[in-house]
Amino acid sequence: MSVQRIAALDIGGTRIKACLFENETLLQSAEADTPAKEGAQTLLKTAGDLLEPFLPFEAVGVSTAGQVDPDAGTIRYANENLPGYTGTDVRGYFQRRFSVPCAVMNDAYAAALGEGAYGAARGHEDYLCITYGTGIGGGMFLNGSAYYGKGGSANPMIGGLILHPEQHTASDPFSGTYERCASTTALVALAQKADPDMTNGRKIFAAIERPEIRAALEQWLDEVAAGLLSLLHVTNVPCLILGGGILEQPLVLAGIQQRVRILAIPGFENVVIRSAELGNRAGLYGALANARKQLA
Repeated sequence: MSVQRIAALDIGGTRIKACLFENETLLQSAEADTPAKEGAQTLLKTAGDLLEPFLPFEAVGVSTAGQVDPDAGTIRYANENLPGYTGTDVRGYFQRRFSVPCAVMNDAYAAALGEGAYGAARGHEDYLCITYGTGIGGGMFLNGSAYYGKGGSANPMIGGLILHPEQHTASDPFSGTYERCASTTALVALAQKADPDMTNGRKIFAAIERPEIRAALEQWLDEVAAGLLSLLHVTNVPCLILGGGILEQPLVLAGIQQRVRILAIPGFENVVIRSAELGNRAGLYGALANARKQLA
């Protein structure tokens, strides 16, 4: 097999991570703070500077925050965390700077692709990969390819699933959504009703033997499972991959698996539910897989 050297980037709102791969072997890595407030061109230059020591390479794969047009390699929309990023030609910048092909993907989809190519979803062509953190992100793969849909958004918004229509209002489009009710932010909010000192997951699980804290976790797990069941029943995928630091807690994965097995409509209860394997490098491995696909 011929040797391929591919550079990968994961551009987030706070950090930019870079890696150099030789085939599937990680050779070098680097990181920098994201200069988000300094504008898109400064951000891209910072990312490109991380790649300079990796030269030569044959392609660049990019995982990035924001809604991405994967065909054009541009940012359709980015929120206030990355001011000026909307409309940025990410692919064009790296192709011009390094004179190699560049493939660009939304970070949630890149993480999902990484898990499919090298992680917990290996062997599955159809799966959902969902990450629970400050919000909820995810990627959907059908017949071995990313499914983006053809509507006005760049991709489906898993966190936008309406979980509680009685809470939903026109003035707050995220009210009553999966993201608002089942993110780790939502878990912290539930735990703080019992004890305001429960400001993060680490504190919650250190106090998990307290009945009121355990009750908050159980309530949150009900919300997580309700959203997963809706997604499972609609998509009929055989595999659900769940990511985020909260999934490192055995109680969380076991609680989700039990609820889905008991509550699923007959025929859906045997879905495989696994924790993601690649951690915070999932997006980099997805960027690698996307770049290799482009080269092929």
